[in-house]
Amino acid sequence: MSAQQTQNIHLARKIALQPEKYIDDPSQFTTAWAALKAARGQSIDTSRLHAAHLIDRPLPASEPTEIEKCMQRVADKTRELIQARRSNLPPAA
Repeated sequence: MSAQQTQNIHLARKIALQPEKYIDDPSQFTTAWAALKAARGQSIDTSRLHAAHLIDRPLPASEPTEIEKCMQRVADKTRELIQARRSNLPPAA
């Protein structure tokens, strides 16, 4: 397999693994899928790719629930207490 073919397969794999990023152009996903199948010596019938195979846009993040808010308050308070004791706590902890 040539370097160009390998590069094309990597790009096709990237597209096939993240179809939601290519939702505005379904033909890119179809082409990537066909390239991956062709690399394995298989063929696809693109007429069988119906709407069920399309990926919906991700929903916006919902508001945090009460338990998530409580967990965040506990984490913030714990961080404050540790810093008050002058422990070396990384900022991302």
